[in-house]
Amino acid sequence: MARTVDPAAHASRREEYLQAAQHLVESRGYAQMSVQDVLAETGTSKGAFYHYFDSKQALLEALIERNADLLRAHLAPIAHEGELLALERLQNFFTALAGWKSQRRDLLIALLRIWYSDDNAVVRHKTRATVSARILPLLAAIVGQGMNEGVFAARDADGTARVLLSLVNEVNDALGELLLAAAPNAAPLSAIESVADAYTDALERVLGLAPGSLLLLDAAAVAAWLDDSAPASASNSTPVKE
Repeated sequence: MARTVDPAAHASRREEYLQAAQHLVESRGYAQMSVQDVLAETGTSKGAFYHYFDSKQALLEALIERNADLLRAHLAPIAHEGELLALERLQNFFTALAGWKSQRRDLLIALLRIWYSDDNAVVRHKTRATVSARILPLLAAIVGQGMNEGVFAARDADGTARVLLSLVNEVNDALGELLLAAAPNAAPLSAIESVADAYTDALERVLGLAPGSLLLLDAAAVAAWLDDSAPASASNSTPVKE
């Protein structure tokens, strides 16, 4: 007789594994985390774990999916709700995106170490594709509104949104490299501001906006990321545990 699966219990246990993985990635780093660590954190058996995830990599990918879904839920109201003009909506979108990342700084710093590891190109691609798939439609909706208002100089909302998202991804990469290359609390503020200014200018040019129309990164967001940031070199040189 086939075993009956309780969907609520299954989802709850899966979430328990993801919560444990997030805690371990934040506190130890992905390279130092093993499946056995997750089992100890949850008090479960290896057989139970493999009922939900077939590897440590699969667990990480599920964690990325989970956070991408949370990000979309956080940004969706900004893209679709309220009586805002498109430019204000776009600024709120970027502000909320920066704020969401600052609130999850420890996890994202730990994931950045994975992101830039030579052994994790697949994880890097998976993260980028997963997050982009969630937020691209939101950006396209804002661009479309701006086109209708005659504020954004764009011919195609989806195509322009892809360009904007590409620039956002690029600035994330550039700032991530600065944060992880520096000693704790030593990432140069001037270099971070220079990168943010350059990409803000590019975003404004793509949309046909006057200089100073957008603020991609404010001083408070920069300060949050500089606080206790750590270099990636030690983590990247540590063998990954399975």
